[in-house]
Parts: sequence; C-alpha cells; structure tokens
Amino acid sequence: MSKKRRVLTFVAALALYALAMPISAFAATPTTIKVGSSSEFDSAVATVNAAPSGEYVIELTDDIQTGGASFTSSRPVSIVGNGHTMTLGQYSSISVQSGAQLNLGAADGSDTLKISGGNEQSNDVPGLLYIQGTCNMYPGVTIADRKGNNYFGGGVTVQGGTFHMYGGTIDNCGITGGSMCYGGGVAVIYGGSFTMDGGEITNCFATSSFKASDYGMDSRIITSAGGVYVSGGSSFVMTGGTISNNKANEMGGGVAVVASIDEIINGGWGNLQSSAQILGGTISGNQANDGAGVLSSAYFYAAAYGLCADTPNVGAAEKPGLFLKNTTITNNTANQDEGYGAGVLAVMMKSPAAAEIRDCTITKNSAAIGGGVASYGNFTSLTIDGCTVTGNKAANYGGGFAAESNSGEGAGTTIANTKLCNNSAGKAASDVYLDGSRAKLSAAKDMNELYLGKPDDVTNKKIDGWYLDNENARYATQTKEQRTECTNYASIDSDGKVYLIAAAKPSLVKITFANEDGTTIYSEDWYEIGTKADQITVPTPTKPSDDKYDYVFDSWHKEITDATEDVVYKAQFKKVPKNNPGNSDTDKPGTDAPGNNTPGADGSQTNGGNANANSALPSMGDHTATALGTALTGTGVLALAVAIYTRKRKRIW
Repeated sequence: MSKKRRVLTFVAALALYALAMPISAFAATPTTIKVGSSSEFDSAVATVNAAPSGEYVIELTDDIQTGGASFTSSRPVSIVGNGHTMTLGQYSSISVQSGAQLNLGAADGSDTLKISGGNEQSNDVPGLLYIQGTCNMYPGVTIADRKGNNYFGGGVTVQGGTFHMYGGTIDNCGITGGSMCYGGGVAVIYGGSFTMDGGEITNCFATSSFKASDYGMDSRIITSAGGVYVSGGSSFVMTGGTISNNKANEMGGGVAVVASIDEIINGGWGNLQSSAQILGGTISGNQANDGAGVLSSAYFYAAAYGLCADTPNVGAAEKPGLFLKNTTITNNTANQDEGYGAGVLAVMMKSPAAAEIRDCTITKNSAAIGGGVASYGNFTSLTIDGCTVTGNKAANYGGGFAAESNSGEGAGTTIANTKLCNNSAGKAASDVYLDGSRAKLSAAKDMNELYLGKPDDVTNKKIDGWYLDNENARYATQTKEQRTECTNYASIDSDGKVYLIAAAKPSLVKITFANEDGTTIYSEDWYEIGTKADQITVPTPTKPSDDKYDYVFDSWHKEITDATEDVVYKAQFKKVPKNNPGNSDTDKPGTDAPGNNTPGADGSQTNGGNANANSALPSMGDHTATALGTALTGTGVLALAVAIYTRKRKRIW
C-alpha cells in the first residue's frame, strides 16, 4: 500500500471514529469562576459579558452582598450557591437582558442558592430578577424577602422575556404601595412568558391601599392584583407546583390574568390577549377581595401605559383566556361581605378569549358570592367539565357557583360531568346562583353523589335532582310537601334570579314511639318509605310507679302499620293499685283489675294473686279459722286457711 493511500485510510478511520463518538465528548467544559465577595462577583459578570464564546459558571464560596448585576452576553451562564446567600441592595436586581441566558442553581437540584432582598424597601424598580432574556430556575433555589413599591413584580419581573421555573421557591416578596401594584411573586408583561413546572410561590403580596375611584379614576381600574400577574399579551403555563398563601388587596390573590389599558382601548371591553393555562398543581390559601384563587378579567383592567404599550399578540396566538385542568383549588378566601369567586372568577371575556375549567377539584373556598366559581359579564363563556366543586361556602349566594349579568352576547355557563353539590350559602342557593344569567346544567342524579346536608330525611341519600333553595324558602328548612324541583336545569335563561341546590326527594319517614303526652321518647328512627310493619323496631315502654299505682304497658294508641309517612305511636298503660295497708277501700282493685280474683261461670272465685283473706271468710264461725285467715298473708297460705275452714264446716254440718 502506498504512503498516500495509508494516509487517506487513516483520515477516513479517524472521521468514522469521530462520527461514532457522542457529541457530549466534544462539548466544552464550562469555565468556573469562584466568587466570595461583591467585587469578585462584579468581576465575574464582566468576564461573562465580554466573553466571545464558551459557557460559564459563577460559583459562590461565601455569602455575599451585591448591588445587582446585568447579564448582556448571549453566552450561557449559571449561578450556583453551594448553600450560600446572595443579598441584593435596596434598589438592585439581577437583570437578564434580551438575548442573554441565565441559569440559577443546578438542573439536577443538587445546589442550594438563596437570592434575598434583605426585606429592604425598594421603590419603582423591578423585582429581584428582571428578565428580558431567558432565565431558568432549578430546585434548591430561593428568591425571597423583597418589598417593592409601585411596580410590576416583587420577586420576579418578566418583561417580554422567558422565565422557566423547574422548582425552587419564591417567598415573601411583594409590592406594598402605589397605583401599579401587580404580581407580588411574579409579574409577566409585554408579551413575556412564564412556565412553572414545579416549586412554590408563597407568602407574596400586592397590597397597595391606592384605589382608582378615590382619585376620580375609572372604578374598573385594578391597582393591586396577583401573586402571579399576567398582562399585556403575555402567557403563564403551570403544570405543577404550588401557589399558596399569597394576598392581593383587590383581585387575584393567587393568579391574575388581566387586560391592559391598550387592550381595552384597541379592542373594547372583553378584549383579552393574555393567557393563563393552569394544567396541574395546587392553588391554595390565597386571599383577595375578588377572585382569591384565580382571576381572569377583561373588564377590570390595569391602567399602565408605560409597561404595556404596544401590546404584542403573543397571548392571542397562544390561546388567550383562562384554562384550568387537573388542578386543585382549595382554601382560598375572598371578601365575605362583597367578594366574588373565592376559587375562580372569570369576568367579561370576549371571543376568542375563553374560560374553561376541566377535571379540577375546587373545594373549601369561601366568598360572599360564588364560593367555588363565579362568572360575571355579558361576554363571558365559561365551561366547567369533569370537575368536583364541593365543600365551598358563600356568605350570601352561590356556595358552589354564581353568575351575574351573563345573558348577552356570550354563551353563558355550561356545566357538564361535574360534581357540583354539598356546598353552602348563608342566604340562598347553596350550589348554584344565577342573576340575569344563562346556564346549562347536567342532571344532578348523574353526579352519583350522596346529599350531606339537612333535613334529616334526605341526609346521606343519593342526589336525584336540582331543587329550589330560595331566600324565603330554604330547602333545608322546608317540609317534604314544600320542596320544589327545578326541571328546566338543562337550559336556564332568566332575567331574574335562580337559586338551586343539588339534593334528593324525601325517601325516609320518621317513626316515633312516645308516652301518652309525647313528653318521653322511647325511640325515634328514620325508615325507608315502604318498610313493612314487622321490620320496624318497637321499643318496650315503661312508666315509673307512684305512691299508689304501678303502671303496666297495655298497647299503642293505634296499630303499627307499614312506613308511609311520619308518625308518632303513643303508649297506653293500665293502673295497678299497690297493696299498701294504708290504702282506703276505694284504692283497692276492682274485679276486672289484672291479677285480681274474677268470678267464674258458677259464681265461684278463682285464685287471685292478692285477694284479701278476710273477705273469703264469713263474719261468724270458727274463731280459730278467722284468726288464722287474718294473720296469714300470701296466696299459698291464704288458700291453706280457706281449705281448713271448709273441712271444719263440713264436719259441723
């Protein structure tokens, strides 16, 4: 083989070897820069921003304080904490500029990093993270203790960028004042995108006391909303994790997806270009005046020109509106005097925006109206499908669901394949409240659930229909004859008010066994209608003796029959005088008293239990027999005395 041929063969073999090798074998090892002070951190950021190539890791070797940083390079960079804390100054942020990429922590969750605001008050600045590029946050990372004022995003501000939360915690961050108090934990604006696959957003707040109406502004302007706030053509996708114990003064304690002023001006009321797709996880323990768990609104809006000007159409391209699926929404609390929709509130969203709630569990939420879910406004089309909406409370109306002013252009509310039952309301409509609204309900019997409320005759019986639960005629307090079933549940279109409860027909009757005047109850039980008389448990009544009489049960005042209606059976007793020596003749039993001697067919006396021995002896005769009869008592001894007397009479005769 020639030398040239050998060289070509070697090159070919080398090329094949290279193709067979994993790509990772040729990946460059990231450059690690260790920092233990603020100046070292600033130097590391400058190095990354100036790098023409490569990937970098900034590794903390100690707790540090910093005045913030701005990452501008397109080179990927990670900050790992090794258990340390980075505390930012009062007005500082870690900024990720457009085109830059920042990773926090380790993808495998092996790192611990805390970025803290030190509970210092900051004014008119973004959150601890300010994302216009791309930022990934991994398990083990904590963003905490930021108090902002008059801005978007206490913990994280996503302005046109992309934030992906794979885990970790955003805790105790928020905005406490000003006319823009949006997104205590995370605010997503200007066509930004936030994906939450895990972790927790908790104890965050948007609690400005500023109210637009106090300054002559449009009362529909929201000034404080959202543990997570989404607006200006932005999107939020949640597939796991928890949003809990967050608070907003006005709306959307947990999540708020809200129209910007540009959307209202350019498209009118009902125009919403943002999207909230909550497809897993838990939203719990949040508070707000309205929509404590989740709010979606194109009627109440954010009047903020600066941050939402030229709203992009990102949201419109990504399913604008509110979509919930496979999510648990629980223990959220709205204002108990006037608040709507503790679990979920959807307000006036015009097509193509929609509101859908599918395969969710909504329970233990409370509001004034619509404890579980509420819908408001003529444009809103709301679908609730495959959900469980139980155990929610309304101080006034609609413990499970409430809709107001929703009978215009929208399709109203469609509720299908849903367990909407066993909720409660203080004034009316334990389960469903409609005020000038259109709704389609599925058959209550299809829930295959037991009714757990009052009255007792239907408690724990299978739900079989929708019944009226009006203000002046609550289902739980009505008699069987007063209860009214709603038969047009499949298509309700009313300008008035409709109050409903999912309950059951009376299938039980109450059977009571009592004494003569009903003051003593021997037993009281519920029986299925049609229960046979011989299957009814009958007690043995007793009545205490008094000084003169014993009382012996004789019979019930009427015959015990099959169970067809509520009934009271009263016991009847016979009086049996006691044989006390001090009793007068009028107290002695008559011939028909039980246990006394009664005349036979020939006029003779049969042996009684307590007959007076003297009355069986003549007034004159053998004094010995008379004395014996007087002295002896008891049935057997008295009979012996009478026999002796009779034999002596025969001998005399």
